[in-house]
Amino acid sequence: MGLELVLNNVDDFIQMLSLGTDSELVLNAMKENKVEYRKQLGRLLSQSRKKAKEEKCFYCGEICSSFCNSHSIPAYFLRNIAVEGDVYNNNKLVSLPLLDDDNGVNQSGTFQLICRECDSKIFSDYENSDNYKDVPTAKMISQIAMKSYLKSISKRKFEIALYDNMYENFVLPYEVYKEKQKINDLDLKEYIEDFNRAKKIDKKGWNNEYYLIYHQKLDYVVPMAFQSNVALLTDIEGGIINNIYNDSPDYRIKSIHICVFPLESSSVIMIFIDSRDSKRYRAFYKQFRKLSDKDKLAAINFIIFNYSEDVFINKEVNDDILKHNGLIDASRKSFDILTNNPNVDTALVGSDVDFSKMNEIPNLLLEEFKIR
Repeated sequence: MGLELVLNNVDDFIQMLSLGTDSELVLNAMKENKVEYRKQLGRLLSQSRKKAKEEKCFYCGEICSSFCNSHSIPAYFLRNIAVEGDVYNNNKLVSLPLLDDDNGVNQSGTFQLICRECDSKIFSDYENSDNYKDVPTAKMISQIAMKSYLKSISKRKFEIALYDNMYENFVLPYEVYKEKQKINDLDLKEYIEDFNRAKKIDKKGWNNEYYLIYHQKLDYVVPMAFQSNVALLTDIEGGIINNIYNDSPDYRIKSIHICVFPLESSSVIMIFIDSRDSKRYRAFYKQFRKLSDKDKLAAINFIIFNYSEDVFINKEVNDDILKHNGLIDASRKSFDILTNNPNVDTALVGSDVDFSKMNEIPNLLLEEFKIR
């Protein structure tokens, strides 16, 4: 049975899934129909998850009837910033009326793509907090890369299924559907290739395949946790890193990996890249290394909020900070825009990121925001 379209038109539903609004009038109007919208969204998401579900573990290839609820960020790190078991997600800043602002640790940043046995083994080095007393090993870094790419693969598979359902059931314009799926299919192919490389590096025990640009252990607990691969469009001085207008089939978008791991009484922050991508990012990391310690943290904080929605925040952070207009605007850049306008390119998210403004938003990595 198909989804019932209870809204006046598809634009109403798209507005509910689009970027947040500061208008109390608009928010209140949306909230009046929130129950019906959430039911409809729930059916859409449920069908899409079912369609995207694999039959085999993505790591070992064995038939899997019950997949592990893997965390994109190890649950141990999330628990260190949780308040009564909950953390804020990016929607606390973006304010989409249909989505919750917080999640329990067990539901935060999870995906189901590998079996329980693989999940318990293949990430064991990097998920062991005792291993962060020193600089992370090559094996730890390759495991972080594997996890981040698995999360990205899971997300793209789900989005492909989601847009299939949107097109079939909500009369999503064909131009929007076709362009979005083209991007999703290309992303998925590249993520799978990058995952297989990280897997091979880990299994072979190879060193020097990833280049650690930055590693810092802070003697306080930051109020946020983050782990993701991020494709920067420009370097700190505005030079192009990833040219999103290059439509050559041989041109690949290349990412850096950023980690913010809150421990029990300290925090570890890292940036690393695939050594094959060092030429693309050379100007960036040379510029980054010239920054002061404070500005390095500001740049990382700026990248996280402008380029990714995969950040989790301690619920005791002052509301005045989380309502900061600059932080909200940055977070809305990172959120994938669902639109009925085929002329809006969702690949342009983050395209107007200007590092000269990195100190204009609250830097949650500074000691003044520590949680203990």
